Amino acid sequence: MQASIGSLLNLDGRVALVTGGATGIGEGIARTLSAAGASVTIGDIDEAGASRIAREIDGEAVRLDVTDAAQAAEAVRSLDGLDLLVNNAGTYREAGSILDQSVESWQRSIDVNLAGLFHCSKPAAESMVDGGRAGTIVVIASVDGVLPCLGTGYDSAKAAAIQFTRSLAVDLAPHGIRVNAVSPGHVPVPTLAKMRSGELPPLWPQNPSPSGLMGPLMAQRSSNIPLGRSAEVREIAHAVLFLSSAASSYVTGQNLAVDGGWTLI
Repeated sequence: MQASIGSLLNLDGRVALVTGGATGIGEGIARTLSAAGASVTIGDIDEAGASRIAREIDGEAVRLDVTDAAQAAEAVRSLDGLDLLVNNAGTYREAGSILDQSVESWQRSIDVNLAGLFHCSKPAAESMVDGGRAGTIVVIASVDGVLPCLGTGYDSAKAAAIQFTRSLAVDLAPHGIRVNAVSPGHVPVPTLAKMRSGELPPLWPQNPSPSGLMGPLMAQRSSNIPLGRSAEVREIAHAVLFLSSAASSYVTGQNLAVDGGWTLI
């Protein structure tokens, strides 16, 4: 391989912030960006988990609740210049029918999955512009933002995340800042395993109201993924690496579905 080709994915000297990086997809992204040479800070409400991963990748950890705009701004300010922001933090707890969902549950989903994008992206963009850095922002959306699945709160927030990405890409293009989204399909992550084991509250309420969500249509969709399997965390992380690197230098405002063809069915 020519050195010029290999260098396209080289992130040496780049400073990255990965929100929700203490576990699951976020952890995989943090490890991959670090392996590519980036100096990675993990922002998470799970301070112990973030610190553990940071130690393993020789990175940094900071407490970050993305629903707190002031905390998000402080997390960005704590970095010595920011080149890469990965908006990964999210939640799909308390999903289900609108007949069962409380106003508080709906608002929590919007606050974490949508408002959190603004809270982190605004100070990140300001830092990049003030420092004259043509950085990148990657939003972790979901195939549920394209095809209804988990509930009006989560699905609507993820659909909005995709449009947020498109709007922000146009907004920041004059500064050379690229903004893209990755929409994972089904990815087995520790959070889901803990829900199934009872260690965490279940994803779906007990004795739920009848709903078309998570029913036969959803089961059929997930059992007919064209590639015939779920994704691995590293495959989502590789997509983020591509969008964070020079290999995607002319790509902005796009939503990359990493779903094995799920959204084709």
